[in-house]
This record gives sequence, structure tokens and C-alpha cells, in this order.
Amino acid sequence: MAATTKNIEKTIDSDPGLDIDSILGFRYLSDAIEHEIRAFWYFTWRDWSAAIIPGTMCTIAALRALDSTASAGLIARSLARSVLYCLLFLYSFNIANQINGVAEDQINKLDRPLPSGRVSLRGAYIRWHAMTVAYLAAGAAWGVLPWTALWVFITICLTFCGGDKHWATKNVLFMTVGSLCLLQGAWGLVAPPSARETRWTVLLSSAFGILASLQDLRDIEGDRVAGRRTLPIVLGDNFRWVMAALSCAVPAACWKLEFLHYSHVLVGYCGAVLTLSTFYMAYRILRGSSSKYDHKTYMILTYVFCGCIAVPMLFP
Repeated sequence: MAATTKNIEKTIDSDPGLDIDSILGFRYLSDAIEHEIRAFWYFTWRDWSAAIIPGTMCTIAALRALDSTASAGLIARSLARSVLYCLLFLYSFNIANQINGVAEDQINKLDRPLPSGRVSLRGAYIRWHAMTVAYLAAGAAWGVLPWTALWVFITICLTFCGGDKHWATKNVLFMTVGSLCLLQGAWGLVAPPSARETRWTVLLSSAFGILASLQDLRDIEGDRVAGRRTLPIVLGDNFRWVMAALSCAVPAACWKLEFLHYSHVLVGYCGAVLTLSTFYMAYRILRGSSSKYDHKTYMILTYVFCGCIAVPMLFP
């Protein structure tokens, strides 16, 4: 701060016509914006491949599925809305989730804003209220308010009403419905989803929700402190075998229910690659022995999630 003040004084000495209040005001505004960008990054960086990237890809898939060629204006407007919508989707949830999980994060994720001291608890609450209002306003303005309001409801239930305490609500229910809110909302920014798109998003969201308990492998100690009954805690050593079996079974269901409806030959190759990816994920589940390794396995699941959305994006 002292160095900054000296620099400002030198600037004024070289040009007496400058207003020190304006310079200081600009400096404080610049610092505040930089701080908020850093806060956003630390709150969200782990989850971009589970929310922002797949949501934006889903909007692109919706643009590609239009009966007529989308104009440049529609494409630019839809993508801008999608990125902002997905940012608010993720940021509003993560703030609430991390407010609820301070005790856990002091064990598992010390780099997060609250346990690291980058953001105060009061500051986190202010940001959550502001981002939630902005998210609801965006959903209302862009015609996807039902999905937006449902996600806010899920966020409150999961983080402030104890919904995170049991694996069935935390992952199977809320992760499934939350993924559905993301995909349906992102598609709806372009056009109302048809019955086929809805069936596809329900299938993909259900598959993701079933496998989402993988994320709890990296947080077992913190979850015990928080009093959670996650699936790795409930099943113990059997969890890895159960999840590995599910990782191999889920692609078969997806092939039966969705991929076989496509006539494009390249879709079959995409499905084969995604299936092999889930088999590799199953291998990693059985082999995992550290939190860091298990975190990478969960990240592979989010990449497969994005890969599934890439199929209708590339082959509408």
C-alpha cells in the first residue's frame, strides 16, 4: 500500500492537474474488481467441467438443432447468455455449499476462500444473496425461470436444510435434478426442449447422479467431521467395487436407451470412446488409494459428462 501511495504521489508531481481522489477511487475500484475475480476463481475452479463447460456445450447443441440456420446475432446472444447463466448457476451454489462446509474444508480443501481467509463468512453470505438474485433475474429474463428456481430450491435444501447429510439425497437425487436443471436451462436459452431432448437430458443427468458419489471418495475424513453418511462411508471397502460395477453398467443402459436412436455412424464411435472412458474410470476406482488420485478419477467423470453432451453438439 505504501508503494502504491508513493507511485500515486510521483504521478501527481509529474502532472499537478491530476485529481488524487479520482486516482485513488480508480485504484480502489480496480483492486475490488480484481479481488472479486479471484474470489470467483477460488470458489469455482474445481467445478467448471461439471457446470460451465457442459452447460455452454448444451446451448451450442440447441443452436445446432434448430430447424433453420441460426443467425450470427442469435448465436452471439445465446452463447453470451449461456456463459453468464452457467457462471451464476455454479457460483451461487458453490458459495452456499462452501458456507455449509467450512469444517470439512478445513480438513480437505484449505485453499478454498473461507478456510484460507480470503473471504469472510459475512462476505460469503453477501455474495450468495447477490448471485442468487442475479441468477433468478437472468432466468426470468431469458425464459428459463422454472429450472432456475428449482436449482435455487435444491441449493437451499442441500446446503442449509441438511440435504447433504445422506448419499441418497446429496448425489442420487440432488445431483441428478441439478444436472437436469443445468441442461434444460441451457437448452431453453435457445428454444424450448422437445420431448427427445428432455429424454436425453433426463438419461444423462440420471447417469451422472448415480456415479456422482465418486466425488465423496476424496472427502471421507471431512465428511465424517461434518456428520455426513456418504456412500463411501456407508459401504466402506465395498464402495469401490460397487462404483466400478456401476461405471461399467451405465454405458450399456445409455447405449440401449439413447445411442441406438442415432443413425450417424460416427455417433457409434463416439459412444465406444465414451464407454472405454467409463471402463478406464472403473479401473481407476479400484486402483485408487489417495485423495488426490480419487479427485482425478472424479474429474474424468465430469469429462465423460461433457463428452456425452458433445455428441448432440457435433451430430444434431
